[in-house]
Amino acid sequence: MADAVNPWDGDLLDFAAYGSTFTNLIQSIDDTKVISIEAGFGHGKTFFRKAWAAHLRQAGEVVVEIDAQQSDHSGEPIVTFLGALLAAAPVKERSKVASLAAKGGKLAGVASKAALRIVLRNGAEEVIEAASGWMSGKVEGNEALEESVKEIEDGMSKLAGQMIASQLAAEHARQMELPEQIDALRDALTEGRKAKRVVILIDELDRCHPDYAIALLEAMKLVFGRPGFVFCLMVNADYLEGIAQHRFGTKDAGEKYLEKFVDLRLRLRVTEEAVRVATRDLAMKLPLAIPFGEGEAFSVEAAADLAGEWAVKGGLSFRQIKRTLQRVEIALRCYRDRPIDCSLLVHMAFVEAATDVNAVAFSRAELTKRAVEIAQKSEVDVALSGLHLVSGELFVSKHCPELMGLPDDRYGLGPAPEGKIWHDWYKVLVGFGPRYVPEHEAMLQAVHRLMV
Repeated sequence: MADAVNPWDGDLLDFAAYGSTFTNLIQSIDDTKVISIEAGFGHGKTFFRKAWAAHLRQAGEVVVEIDAQQSDHSGEPIVTFLGALLAAAPVKERSKVASLAAKGGKLAGVASKAALRIVLRNGAEEVIEAASGWMSGKVEGNEALEESVKEIEDGMSKLAGQMIASQLAAEHARQMELPEQIDALRDALTEGRKAKRVVILIDELDRCHPDYAIALLEAMKLVFGRPGFVFCLMVNADYLEGIAQHRFGTKDAGEKYLEKFVDLRLRLRVTEEAVRVATRDLAMKLPLAIPFGEGEAFSVEAAADLAGEWAVKGGLSFRQIKRTLQRVEIALRCYRDRPIDCSLLVHMAFVEAATDVNAVAFSRAELTKRAVEIAQKSEVDVALSGLHLVSGELFVSKHCPELMGLPDDRYGLGPAPEGKIWHDWYKVLVGFGPRYVPEHEAMLQAVHRLMV
């Protein structure tokens, strides 16, 4: 038998340990439970969900994955859950539970049409038409429902009676029929397994339309909160709380909205060292064709170290980090025919993306600014007279000595006047100092215009 595929392959942020811990937690649960696994946007929740799902399956769990953003267009969370569970059922069992999805869809459709038409105060006949077909078999024969409908209709219009009867029928289905059939679906999914447990992983909820996100949480708790169903929400909790505050005004209510639905709140933490190492590993793949110089300071390794520092100190999510490095990568590919200071590109790209633009100092990035300042002070003329100890020489010697001693074609100065020589610091300051940063900025800006 071939070795199982490692579900954590490509785990740059050391999430495997979380996966093992959370799996142990899941396997200790016998009843229904809702767990939130919280992290900010772009901090690896989706990677964790996919890898953990594979890990859980290898551990013998029944796992259903729901990308809530992809389901948002349906508008009906009940249909989302039913469809995902039905799709996960063995083919031979699907016929036994297919009616559940159909009935759930009808109920959802009737409810949404009724709400919409009532709000618009139009098309009342459509409410009756949509409700009557499904209601006919549910109200009839149910003494309590028939009596309620009759009492209502005695004093109200037929339309009102039909609408309320539709709601009563839907409530009857929610309390009686749906639980039975959801349990049957759970049994079909877990047939032959020791644990009668279905783990439902819900991702991208915090990217859905606010009304849909709230409706999905409510359907999860009220309709599908049955024994054996364990829900795990991959969420940005702060964002969901913001939605709830806007929708319900819960800011000062004491209990947070998410806590009304969640039994256990867990955090997916990423250590600074993991971010540094992951970023460096990504940056080591940058395709530098012609380094600006042969020294270590111009290597991909140096650029990768710098990227790691920016990743830790720049206030970026891992998604932003990858996007920033992608921009550098494209610049290196598009301008592979010219010498490039890879570290300078990395620094400038992170400066533009970072929350704290001064998080990491990089002395070579100051060269053009200092070159212009020094030129304005006419120190170049002084230098040509043989006086070397000027601020330009000191700056180059102290802050970017690695730029001295490069091939002459890098500087673009041409031969020195008769009887004079170009000192190394002067080549740096005057030769490419004024254009050094602008040329690299132009590469990044050109890439910025290309990227979507």
